[in-house]
Amino acid sequence: MSLISHTDPKAKRLHEVAIFKNADKKALARLSSVVDEVKVPAGHELISQGHFHSESFVVEKGTAEVFVDDELVAEISEGEMIGELGIFVRGSASATVRAKNAMTVVVIPHNAIDQILDDNPAMMRVIAQELAVRLRGMDARHH
Repeated sequence: MSLISHTDPKAKRLHEVAIFKNADKKALARLSSVVDEVKVPAGHELISQGHFHSESFVVEKGTAEVFVDDELVAEISEGEMIGELGIFVRGSASATVRAKNAMTVVVIPHNAIDQILDDNPAMMRVIAQELAVRLRGMDARHH
């Protein structure tokens, strides 16, 4: 039995994204009320290094490339988050993220997610785990 009602198609799609698989129905319903699904053309810059950004993204379809000082350092694919560090630390972006191909992303405004995460520690944990995996990968590339 699915935890997500079929009457909320946005919540159902969020539930199908790996990072939100274990989120409860209430958390996904609240999250679905503040997010938008956006089509992004190849080459579009989602985040620019050195600039402030107020949104994070979850990749539903497609792949993004991550550049630090114009050097390709990673790729982000379906089910992964982009800009999640900005949820926890407001400030300028540490990398540029650009669509490698046509993408569909879920846009999560930082100002709207704060209360949702406060009320749903399990979702906070999933995002923190995603950050930890990325940091470990960056550390491994530098050593």
